[in-house]
Formats: sequence, C-alpha cells, structure tokens
Amino acid sequence: MGLSTGIFQPYRVFTLAVLLRAGLLVYGRFQDQYSALKYTDIDYYVFTDAARCVAQRASPYERDTYRYTPLLAWMLTPTTKGGLWFDLGKVLFTGSDILAGWLIYQILVKRYAMQTRRALQYASIWLLNPMVAQISTRGSSEGVVAVMVMCLLWACLTRRWSLAGVMLGLSVHFKIYPFIYAASIIWWLDDRELGMGSKPSKGQVLLEQMQAFANAPRLRVTAWSAVTFLALNLWMMTMYARRP
Repeated sequence: MGLSTGIFQPYRVFTLAVLLRAGLLVYGRFQDQYSALKYTDIDYYVFTDAARCVAQRASPYERDTYRYTPLLAWMLTPTTKGGLWFDLGKVLFTGSDILAGWLIYQILVKRYAMQTRRALQYASIWLLNPMVAQISTRGSSEGVVAVMVMCLLWACLTRRWSLAGVMLGLSVHFKIYPFIYAASIIWWLDDRELGMGSKPSKGQVLLEQMQAFANAPRLRVTAWSAVTFLALNLWMMTMYARRP
C-alpha cells in the first residue's frame, strides 16, 4: 500500500482537516495576542461588532462598514460574551468549511459512484488546502456560503427542485455572488439532461421553444429562489430599514 493510498481514507483525511484548522485557530489566537500584525481578519471584528449591536437590540448596520445580512450578525451573537466565546464565530466558519468538504466527498461518492480514495483526493483539494483553512480560521464567513452552494448542488443532483430554489435564494441573500451559479443550473435543467424528453429542435417556432424551455424543474427552482430571496430581504428591511 502506497503512502497516498494510506492517507486517503475518510477518517484520516477528515482528522487531518480538523487538526489543520485547530492548529491555525490556536496559532491565530497566539499571533493576535503577541504580534502587532493580527491573524484575525478585520471583517471578523466588523461581524462581531454588528453582533454586539444586535445583542443590544439595535440594528447591526449601526456598525460602520457592516454590509452583510443580519442573519450573520444573529449567528454570531454568542461572541459578545467575550473571552473564548469571541472565537466561536471562527469555530462556526471552520466547521462549515469542513462540512462543505464532506458534502463534496459525499456528492462524488454517492452521485457519481466515484471510488472512495479518488473522491477523497478531489475533496482534499478543499479539505487539506492551507489557503482554504486559513480563510475560515481568520474569521471569514465564506465557509458558510460554501455549504449553501454545496447543498444547492446536492439538491439539484437529487432533483429536490424546491429545496434547490430555497438554497439558491438563501445563498444569494447571504452573499450576492452565488447568483452566478443560477445561469448554469437553469441551463442544465434541460428535459433531455433530466431524461424527461428531447431538446427542442431548431425547426420549432419560437413560442414552442420558449414553452419547452420553461419546464417544471426550471419554474420551481426560479419561483422558490425568488420567493426565498425576496422574503428574506423584505423581512430584514422591515426590521432594520432606516426611518426618518
């Protein structure tokens, strides 16, 4: 058995992923305490300051430069207790980071019937990547978005169209850039790709092509994503919109 074969086993890869991030969390706390150059991302202080505003029943947008969903501030309210609680958000982001890697592995094995070792090799590009680990342990919320995007992909692959729409709307509400995946998803939801019929031919009239394009999966994903996105934004605006 080669070295690579021995390493690429689920419990070893995920143990290494956890140890890598745990080590960076401990090192980051040490650097923050003893170095003028801080390990913690400046955005993390913005997040936790906004969480403090929420804990005081104020708007998170009272914190200058906070331009994120209130959901993020709500998630981080325990950090306002101080002490080790301050790092709880980093632990949350790190856990999300690992969960995203686990979803990558599960999708490759269960949806693409990939061998365990090969699937772990691909997943390790995320799980054992020092750059990815550093991003989450410094206090970036990208790991949370990564989980949402992977859940979106899993929902599409398992044909859970309503859930896919909800996850797309939620992820775009959380951060706008997952919207770029919408075009690929809608284009992929083709009748021929889904085994529901043939692709509309060039000989069809435009109206028939439009009707064929607007199949049930596309309509459900679009409707649920729009409803989720608009509902969340209206809810947050109702709670925190500035009033004269």
